[in-house]
Amino acid sequence: MSPRTLMRVTATLLAAVIGAVLLSGSDQPVTAHAYPHWQEIASPPLSPRVHALGVQVRHRVLVLGGFRPGASALRDGAVYDLRTGIWRHVRTPVGATDRDAAVFAAGVVVLRHLRPGRPAVWWRYDVRQDSWSRLRGVPPDAFAPSAFGSEVYVLSGRRVVVYSVQLGKWTPWPADRGRPLLNHRRVAASRSGTLVTGYVAGRPHRLLADRWDGLTWRRSPSTTMRPVTAPPDGATRVHVGGRTLVVRGGRAWIRLP
Repeated sequence: MSPRTLMRVTATLLAAVIGAVLLSGSDQPVTAHAYPHWQEIASPPLSPRVHALGVQVRHRVLVLGGFRPGASALRDGAVYDLRTGIWRHVRTPVGATDRDAAVFAAGVVVLRHLRPGRPAVWWRYDVRQDSWSRLRGVPPDAFAPSAFGSEVYVLSGRRVVVYSVQLGKWTPWPADRGRPLLNHRRVAASRSGTLVTGYVAGRPHRLLADRWDGLTWRRSPSTTMRPVTAPPDGATRVHVGGRTLVVRGGRAWIRLP
């Protein structure tokens, strides 16, 4: 091939590449490969572990405790800031795992920690102050915490009991007398009201809801989805604004929308 012909071929190929860039609308050439939604991020400042407890804290993800082979639950955790991409190590008063439950309300994380053979203990973590304190006055046998606004909702017997994060006070609601009693109950509050969902014995596939209208409880079928159980692989998964952050072992990934 003569030098002049080689120059023409090179110019043609260069023009084709430039055209592809312009058609892509960016400074990156068009490619047939899909964008990899999963991206590995910086490793958390934690020893490798599984079955840690995760909770969303506004634009942050809090990862608490977890197990290490041959060791008891670990008493530390980490906070990941999705805006800066930076992890921060935190201490915890107990060794939490994904068998526990944690919710976030008005700058405070409320943690229900299970203890084999003993009543559960409740803690609150002030995110701004990075400080833990034991919750007092928790209703007997309280379970299934959820949060809405500045309040935490739990179930205790047939009652919903509401904890005000700002006032530090528990308030019981009138008992739910709906019959038969629902099994595997969960409570959830939203702008449209407060629901207690569960199943009737012998009918595990029909989810029912008792709704509080401010005066009384009323039962109806429910389309509310049941909470997702902890993944069997021991990974910690937290959903934040369309993204999913996963921590397993000593590594972490995030899935973009």
